[in-house]
Amino acid sequence: MRICVLTAALSSAILLVCPAVARTVPDGPAPVVDADSEAAGEIVVLGTRRTDADATISSDPVTEQMSQSSRSIERDLLTAAGTYRLADALELVSGVSNQNNRGGVMDNFAIRGFLGTPDGGAEYYVDGFLANRGMAPPRDPATAERIELLKGPAGALFGDIDPAGRVNIVSKTPDFAPAASATFTYGSFDTRRVELDATGPLSDTLAGRIVVAAEDSDGWRDFVGLKRRTVSPSLRWRPREGVQLTYLAEFSRFDAPFDRGVPAIDGDANGAPRRAFYGEPNDGVTRFRNERHQLTGLAELGGGWTLNGGIAWRTGTLKGFSSDAARLVGGRTLWRQRRSRDFAVDDLSARLELSGRIGAHRPSIGVKGYRLDYGERWLRRNPTAAAPYAIDVFAPVYGQTPPVLLPFTNNDERRWSGTIYVQDMWDVTERLTLSGGARLDAYRQRIRNNRTGLTSRTIDEPVTFRVGGRYQATDAIALHANWGENLVLNSGTDRAGEGFAPETGKGYEVGVAGRWPGIDVAVTWFDIRKRGILTNDPVDPNFLAPVGRLRSRGIEADASVRLASHWQLVGNYSWTHARTDDRTFVTSRVLDVPAHSGTLFVLGRFLDDAGRGPSISGGVAYVGDRAGAVDASGLVLPDYVKVKAAAEYAFSPRVSARLEADNLLDARYAQSSYSPVWIYPGQPRTIRASLRLTY
Repeated sequence: MRICVLTAALSSAILLVCPAVARTVPDGPAPVVDADSEAAGEIVVLGTRRTDADATISSDPVTEQMSQSSRSIERDLLTAAGTYRLADALELVSGVSNQNNRGGVMDNFAIRGFLGTPDGGAEYYVDGFLANRGMAPPRDPATAERIELLKGPAGALFGDIDPAGRVNIVSKTPDFAPAASATFTYGSFDTRRVELDATGPLSDTLAGRIVVAAEDSDGWRDFVGLKRRTVSPSLRWRPREGVQLTYLAEFSRFDAPFDRGVPAIDGDANGAPRRAFYGEPNDGVTRFRNERHQLTGLAELGGGWTLNGGIAWRTGTLKGFSSDAARLVGGRTLWRQRRSRDFAVDDLSARLELSGRIGAHRPSIGVKGYRLDYGERWLRRNPTAAAPYAIDVFAPVYGQTPPVLLPFTNNDERRWSGTIYVQDMWDVTERLTLSGGARLDAYRQRIRNNRTGLTSRTIDEPVTFRVGGRYQATDAIALHANWGENLVLNSGTDRAGEGFAPETGKGYEVGVAGRWPGIDVAVTWFDIRKRGILTNDPVDPNFLAPVGRLRSRGIEADASVRLASHWQLVGNYSWTHARTDDRTFVTSRVLDVPAHSGTLFVLGRFLDDAGRGPSISGGVAYVGDRAGAVDASGLVLPDYVKVKAAAEYAFSPRVSARLEADNLLDARYAQSSYSPVWIYPGQPRTIRASLRLTY
């Protein structure tokens, strides 16, 4: 009922401001937009953009022009790079590092040294809506048209900023040009995967699309299989010129055993067998269910003015049992804690933005808001010397009688937030552009601890600002500088049952970017400081605790080079100095953030005029050593190098076959860590073969 009412309101608002008589949209294919064309915008496009950017779900002109370190990874490059996880795609852009994946059931990463909540993960957007507020399952790449990594304070998306940056995943939406594809994949560990994608016109004004993905795998870790299903139908209605409404739904199921990984042995993060599972197979799988409905609309009002709005409603549940490592005794006996999880989220959000041109100015004003209900139900039983519920690290034996669970966490969180923002981009001269924005957030947060009866409330109406400038020194070289501040509400309670204050931050970036035919290069210096970031509690890692202050500064370099018509190179490097200033923590290093990291990816296409021929690609990623814990253990995850390669042959424009290998040299590495007994090992060499049929 709520979605119906809001949908009707948005539809009416957009249609009422349009002329009563207008032409219908002609049926025809969308234009092909090359990375170097003006239509692609100022943001650097990695790959080839084959459709126009939909302004209702993509980054705005302010972001694209003012944040020159931002990148858009297009569908063809996502495929060529073998992106089966969000983390695979983010390797193509500097300054991103893997974080704790919550037992394998969420995407989590840090941007420029700033990590997301260990339980909820880093915030990311899908089509301009925050998509994992509270929780969300790992994203399936089949539904993504491209992934935008919007760097720095100017990485704004409908008024939201973060001094480090934002990720926005742009979904596949309907096209009036008919097309269809099917991809069948088989790979290591008995992995079977099918992707189906079909789009086309249903009438002169209505187009539809359906994306379906199904994957089953025995998994590379003992007893840790995977089953996931995603279905995403969508409709696009263009009743008249300059008006469109797009509805998109997504239904996701993700089933896998909850897997905390392996413990460190004598300080060695790679000391335990990487395939060994230290939970209990009889615990079964943890089931993630996620349902999302989204309506976006755009109306061109004339004179360069547009009205842009959207509504999104998401519900989800996560349920399951696990036996998690708690303590390593004697170098091989792992005591375990048994847990039960029952989480639920209901997230409703909406936005409306008016933007246009007044002379040399591009002003916009917007309103947005959301209502979140989030429930956490945890049961657990800690091990003791009398009942350790233990397992041998090097010779695990399963089937123990699980201990009786006791109440642990029973929280209900509700948030209400309303925002109004204004921003402007001013072309002062042909070479100098300035931008600025202000945002008022009125929010109410209530967290009730049902075990203690304690209710925590947070109420405030802060105002935050951002400013930026860009100077086009020559036709090829531009300088940019941005400063901004932000505020993010934190979920959950500490070990005393109290809620957390919001996370706040301020930061700036300065950089230079060069663009020549076929070459895009950007180098950026950043310095960001935040308060109230949550990490695992150094006193009791079963709980969260806020870092008093965290400062991250560093240098990032990104480059994309096109050689003739066959080759494309994408490379990046980052130096990140992230440190905490909080004496509660034994170490000042930030969890899972390397000082040095970089990636080089090469793609070559050799197709004839009939669309037949081979393509090859390969990449190497380096990740430096990182803090593996924030307790007294001093655990360090060692650096590693990972190589991937692929070969593809197009028998015709409609049929192609692909063979790819990830971690080609079978490197042994620790991907991320939460504590000395929760280290997630990197996946061994993985081979996949696929057949793609296209219409």
